[in-house]
Amino acid sequence: MKKEFYLSFIPPSKANRVKINLRAYSKSGKRYIVPKDVSLKINKAIWELQNQHDGETFSKPVEVDILFILPNKRRRDLDNIMKTLGDCLVYAGIIKDDNLIYRQVLEKIVVKGEEGVIIKIKEHKEKSTQTKVLEKLKKYKESVDGI
Repeated sequence: MKKEFYLSFIPPSKANRVKINLRAYSKSGKRYIVPKDVSLKINKAIWELQNQHDGETFSKPVEVDILFILPNKRRRDLDNIMKTLGDCLVYAGIIKDDNLIYRQVLEKIVVKGEEGVIIKIKEHKEKSTQTKVLEKLKKYKESVDGI
């Protein structure tokens, strides 16, 4: 199964949430205030994704390739934007949980005056190259232990 989704804008970064200390805590023990404009953008992203979704949810490990089309060269932290985007994919019912993302490729391009996101999701396949990679890691660890 392979699917492609689009967003008409760049979702807000998770860094846009303001941490507060109150006596009431969320499940994670943290409490946040999400500014109204940020909340509206997150809801818009979920709405756009839901409108493109056919109802079949990814419930096994997935790979995501995401292309961010940015309107200018303003600094943006793709990792934090991806955190918000992962949450939106879950709330839209596209993936069951964002911990099912086993591989992600984030890329950005700047196209003056244009903005949006292209998201490609497919099932994650275990690769036979893992054995080779693990061998390299094992050799490295042995060399470090020998120091």
